[in-house]
Amino acid sequence: MILLTNDDGYRSPGLEVLYRAASSVFGKEVVAVAPEGPQSASGMSFTFHKPLRIDHINHWRFPCFSVSGTPADCVLVSLFHIFKNKKIDLVLSGVNIGVNAGLDTIYSSGTISAALYSAIFRVKSMAFSKMLPDNHSEEKVKSDMKALYNPMCYILKRVKEHGIGKGIDMLNVNFPLKVNSKTEIMPVKASRNVFNEAVTTRKDPHGRSYYWLSGSIKQVEERESDMYQLQHGKITITPVKLSVGEDELIYDVKRMLD
Repeated sequence: MILLTNDDGYRSPGLEVLYRAASSVFGKEVVAVAPEGPQSASGMSFTFHKPLRIDHINHWRFPCFSVSGTPADCVLVSLFHIFKNKKIDLVLSGVNIGVNAGLDTIYSSGTISAALYSAIFRVKSMAFSKMLPDNHSEEKVKSDMKALYNPMCYILKRVKEHGIGKGIDMLNVNFPLKVNSKTEIMPVKASRNVFNEAVTTRKDPHGRSYYWLSGSIKQVEERESDMYQLQHGKITITPVKLSVGEDELIYDVKRMLD
């Protein structure tokens, strides 16, 4: 079985194109379990302070469950409740409305965190995201998502034939602003930082300060990185390996303590 999820909610057109591509390529049961509403930048957060609601819906005319929680919640309830008696072969997350390149987004994105959480439980996964202009309309999003069907099918076919790669737990796929049949696909590493971070201070009607976090995408100069290649019109694929306490790192810590 192929499990789909995202962080934009089950109504997102990105989830629809992901379902169409996955169904076309894998030809097996494909089911979506997605948040009931947007959960962008939720990271790998879980809902422990209130109950979750799970509804079986038919919004896009394909099997789908909505969850009143985060993307990580969606994967958790899929693995340990909804499909606990089934084998999930692959988790596909996205297609996210907006780019998810660079380490700062890899560790904060709800889309990527859903894929990472499945990888923790040894279920291979992929995350998909689409770069969009700043002032994009709803129609622009729908049009751009439809254009991803063919390149996404190509990538998924290669994964079906060869797997995501030995020693790799998750693949992070990003699509540039413009995508067509000739768009090159580049395996790359993650940029260190891709945003010009900003904190805006404002006053509420009572004169108290509040703060608005934001960040514009900066021009990246590292040619081997995801954001550089995205800004130059390439589809990027970044392999991610879950690793805590590799032998050589443990040795370094021991040497430091001694």
